Amino acid sequence: MSTTITINERTKERLSDYKFGDWTFDDVINMLMNKVSIEDISAEHIKEHYRRLANFKGISKEKFKSRIKKIT
Repeated sequence: MSTTITINERTKERLSDYKFGDWTFDDVINMLMNKVSIEDISAEHIKEHYRRLANFKGISKEKFKSRIKKIT
C-alpha cells in the first residue's frame, strides 16, 4: 500500500540528494528517521516548550473566564 504526501519542491530536491542507486523516497525517509531517534526529536520539542513557558505571561482567572465566555 502507498500514499501521497505533499512536500515543498525544495524538500523534494533535498531528498533526491540522499537517493542512492535504486532507492525510493520511502527508503530515504526511513533511512533518515533511523538516524534520528524519536526521543531526540521529542527532547527538542520539550526544550522549545520550556523556553516559551519561561516567557509566558499569564492572565488572571477572571480575565480568562471572560475571554472564554466571549468565545462560546
